[in-house]
Amino acid sequence: MTKKTENLRDAAIAGGLYETVYRHGSAGAEFLKGLRGIDYETGQKFDRSLLRIADYTVNSEKNIKQQAGFSAEVASVSKRNAQAIIDNNSNRFMRSEDLAHYGKNNTTVDIVELLDGKELSTSQMKFVSNPDGLLKKIARGEGGGKNDYSRYMSVDKLEVPTEHVETMKATCREQAQKLKEQATVVRKEGKFELADKLEKQSENYRKLEHKITDSGLTTEEAIRYRQNPRWETAKDIAGVSHKAGLEGAKFGAAIGGSISAVSNAIAVWAGDKELGDAIMDTAAGTLKSAGIGYSTAFAGSVVKSYMQQSGSIIVRNLSKTGLPAAVVSVCLSTTKSVAGYVKGEINETELAQEMGLVATGMLSTSTFTMIGQIAIPIPVLGGMIGGIVGYAITNSLYQGFFDALKEAKLSAERRQTIEMQCAAAVVLAKQYELGFKELFATKVAKLDKETTALFTLLEKEDISADEFCEGMNRFAEILGKKISINNLAELDSAMLSDNILII
Repeated sequence: MTKKTENLRDAAIAGGLYETVYRHGSAGAEFLKGLRGIDYETGQKFDRSLLRIADYTVNSEKNIKQQAGFSAEVASVSKRNAQAIIDNNSNRFMRSEDLAHYGKNNTTVDIVELLDGKELSTSQMKFVSNPDGLLKKIARGEGGGKNDYSRYMSVDKLEVPTEHVETMKATCREQAQKLKEQATVVRKEGKFELADKLEKQSENYRKLEHKITDSGLTTEEAIRYRQNPRWETAKDIAGVSHKAGLEGAKFGAAIGGSISAVSNAIAVWAGDKELGDAIMDTAAGTLKSAGIGYSTAFAGSVVKSYMQQSGSIIVRNLSKTGLPAAVVSVCLSTTKSVAGYVKGEINETELAQEMGLVATGMLSTSTFTMIGQIAIPIPVLGGMIGGIVGYAITNSLYQGFFDALKEAKLSAERRQTIEMQCAAAVVLAKQYELGFKELFATKVAKLDKETTALFTLLEKEDISADEFCEGMNRFAEILGKKISINNLAELDSAMLSDNILII
C-alpha cells in the first residue's frame, strides 16, 4: 500500500469515526463538568464540584464518608449523563441543588431525572455505615423534624452503595414479613391501633424494597472521588474513550480492510502481486486498520472531551468539527513522514512538502467531515465520505501545485543549471550531514516545545482571538508556513472583503 493510499485510508477512518468520537467525546466532557463545577458550553455553574468537595475540611472518619456521599452524587450524575449520551438517550440527570425550584440543601431529593425539562423521577442517595438503621428510620418514621426519615418514602428511588443493594433489599423483605405477622397477632388481641401501625410499617418496608437501587458506586469508590477527584475523572474519561476505541477498531477494520482489499485486488489484476500475497497483505492491512481505528477513536475522544469543555469559545467551536479525530491522523501521517526521512526514503524538501500537505489536509478533512455528516446524517457513512472528499481535494490541489512547480524548475532553460547544482550538492552533502542531523534534532526539540506551548495556550480559559492567532502563526512558522491572518481585525477585514480569502 502506497503512502498516498495509507493517508487516504487514515482520512477515511478518521471521517468515518466522526460520530463515534463526537458522541464519546461529549460523554467524556460530562466528567469535566462534574470535576470543575461549570459547563463552559452553557455557562451554568453548579452548586458543588468534585474539586470543591475535595477542599472540605475533614474532622473524622464519619465526616469524610459524609463528604464522599456528596462526591458520589456528583460522580453519579456525570456517569449517568455520559452513558445517556453514548446510548443516544435524551434523558439527563441533575442534582436538585442545581435546579432553582428545589433550592439549596433540599432535605428529600438529591438527584432528578429529566426529559426535555420535565421530571421523570426523583432520587435520594444515602451512603451510611448502618444501612439497617437507615431503613428502620424510613419505614417506621421514628423521630421528628430533620430526624424524620419517613419523607424519603415520597421519592421514586433510594440510591445506595453497590455493596449494600442486595442486603438492604433482603432486610426489607424480612422486616415486612415480620411486622405483618406481628400485626396479625396484636389484631387478634384487639389492639387494632397498634396492628394498623405495624401493617403500615410492613407496607413501607415492602415499598422500600422496590425503591432501593444501585447508585453505580461503591463506598470505596465514593471515597476515592473525594480524595483524588482529578485521577478518578481521568479514569472515567479514559474508560469512555476505551469504549470509543473498541467501536473505532471495528469500523477501522471495516473501512481500512475494504480499502486494502480493493488496492490488493487491483494489484493482482494488474499482475503486480500474487493472489496469496494479496490475501496476506489484505489481512495485515485490516488488522493495522483496526489498530488505527482504536487509537483514532480513543485519542480523538479524549481530545474532544477537553476541547468541548475548554474555556475558549474558539476551541469549543473547533470541537464540533472533525478536528479531534483529524489530529490523531495528522500525528500518524507526520510520524510516517519523519520515519521516511530518517530512513533516507525522502529528502528534506519532500519532508517539508509532506508536512505541509498533512497540516492543510487536517483542516480540510476535519471541516469536510462535519459537512459530510450533516449532508448525510448516517453514522460513519456521512463523516467518512466527507473526510475522503476533504482529503482528496486537498491532496489534488496541493500535489498539483508542487507538480507544476517541479515542471517549471525542470524546464529546458534551467535544466543544465540544475544538473550542475545537483552535482555540486552531492559533493557538499557529506560535509553537511552531521551538521544537518544536529540541526534536525534541534528543530524537533523546538517543535515539541512549541507544540506544548500551543496546547497550553489553547487551554487558557480567557484566551483571546488575537492570542489564538498569534499562537497558531508562531506554530505555523515552526513548520515553515506563514499564515496570512495575524489577528481578529485582519480576519474581519478579510471576511468582509470581496477578495479571495487566502490563509
